[in-house]
Amino acid sequence: MADKIGQLEQPLASVPSGQRVRITGHKGGRMLRARLLALGLNLGREVDILQNNRGLIIVGLNGGRIALGRGISQKILTEPVEKAA
Repeated sequence: MADKIGQLEQPLASVPSGQRVRITGHKGGRMLRARLLALGLNLGREVDILQNNRGLIIVGLNGGRIALGRGISQKILTEPVEKAA
């Protein structure tokens, strides 16, 4: 994975509540990739940011919720998704 971050890419930790984003990559190794896949957070997946406060990020995924810590959410790269009209 390249270290360069695209112009629209930002860490999941910096996305405000109420936004919908697509996972575009991660800044980590095999173990992080395996953990994300186990949670269903694979590349290309769209998630809703339900809550983003100082420590905890809650994302909506397939009608469920996943709570992520600040550390792992800073390693997940995302891009905004245009809302359908």
